[in-house]
Amino acid sequence: MSANADCLRQLFVDIDRLDFAAVASHCTDDCVYEDVPLEMATAVGPAAIRAKLELGLASLDRLPTTIHELVEAGDTIMVERTEVWHHKTGERATLRVAAVFKFRDGKICVWRDYWDAQTLFCQQPATWLPDTPRS
Repeated sequence: MSANADCLRQLFVDIDRLDFAAVASHCTDDCVYEDVPLEMATAVGPAAIRAKLELGLASLDRLPTTIHELVEAGDTIMVERTEVWHHKTGERATLRVAAVFKFRDGKICVWRDYWDAQTLFCQQPATWLPDTPRS
């Protein structure tokens, strides 16, 4: 396994622990993180990425990720994964995600997550991002 793949696996460990500072530390200063279904949610740079993750995930108890496929070519890694969002109130949401990560000097410089917004939002409790439309 390459150093980039090791970095990516650690990123998912840090996400599961909801350690947003550690997650952001895997990113370059100009890293672009896109949730492709939500263009307005694009974040650039570690501080913005950390803030984005805190906004959407801080209310969770944990967020384990299962990697189904990891394909690497040069400094690009594509991942198919399943996330299970464990809310502190007991609810769970399961989301399949495909993603593209690009690396530069051992850090993530591009992070694009592709997922179905309706699948995620319809499973979330009303208390999660209450101002976000569910349909």
